[in-house]
Amino acid sequence: MNMLLLAGDVDPVAKAVESLLSDVSGFQRLTAQEFVGIEFGSDDVLLLGENWVSSELVAEAGLPLVGMIQHLGCTPSPVLLSIASRSDSQVIVAGIAPSIAPRVANRVIGFTGPLTVRPMPSWGVIGVGEVGTEVAKKALATRSSVGIAEIRTPRSGLLTELGVRRHSLDLLVAGSDVITIHVHAGPTASPLISDRELRLMKSDAVLINTSDSSVVDGEAVIEALERGEIAGYATDCPSDVVSAADESLADSGKLIITTNPLTNQIGAPQQIAKYVIANVEAFKSKSTVRGVYEPVDFPTIGDPSFWSSRMSPRQD
Repeated sequence: MNMLLLAGDVDPVAKAVESLLSDVSGFQRLTAQEFVGIEFGSDDVLLLGENWVSSELVAEAGLPLVGMIQHLGCTPSPVLLSIASRSDSQVIVAGIAPSIAPRVANRVIGFTGPLTVRPMPSWGVIGVGEVGTEVAKKALATRSSVGIAEIRTPRSGLLTELGVRRHSLDLLVAGSDVITIHVHAGPTASPLISDRELRLMKSDAVLINTSDSSVVDGEAVIEALERGEIAGYATDCPSDVVSAADESLADSGKLIITTNPLTNQIGAPQQIAKYVIANVEAFKSKSTVRGVYEPVDFPTIGDPSFWSSRMSPRQD
């Protein structure tokens, strides 16, 4: 079993992973040039740093379709999601969501302070994977009410466990005081929130995006803020349009942007590295790998998400 690390020199998670694996047989850190000639076997693991999937050399060589790819970054690229959904792929593609979910949830809850959200608001959580579920739990702990929207059927028992109801995207957006998004970028979510959905929101509601800049129409958000159609927007993944917005929006407290990666928080790289090593060991022992990226399919008729605004009817 080979464990091959491809990451930037200043990647804190990669450094933490390397410190734990440096003396392990089969471990090797690669440069982009060295990666081009590598052949992968079904037992091999590629530890892939943030943004390296877009490297020209890596793109030219192609990522493996066998073995395991463990992504070390917060946000998977469309290439990784595409590989995970390919019918000819025999590779397990996993992320770090289970490790960072509590940190993301804390950031989301923290955004509500500077956005001056009223006490015990109604929350709308879009996407209930590892992160969305953690956000819902923390929101419920503040004695707020929570509803969810999810393109897939949530895991058995989750809604009962949380004590929440599932809604279509439109109903959730229209009825919530806080909308928070936790989905991967992709064909059903680029953008998921556009001018249409923003006009459904309450004028005193706020939108939070910690997923990907592409899932929200940044230009539409800025226009909605300027027109007073929504009360605020907070994100740690701003698009160029959002980053270039008039400073008056930030000064007024309507626009909150942070560009400090969660992987830079104190203790985060070491925590993530331990999770990554455990995932590699799980793959090696053929047990359950956590955080696996799954292809997103269209909902079936009768599923509440079937009628949500950005989902097309299933084509059988």
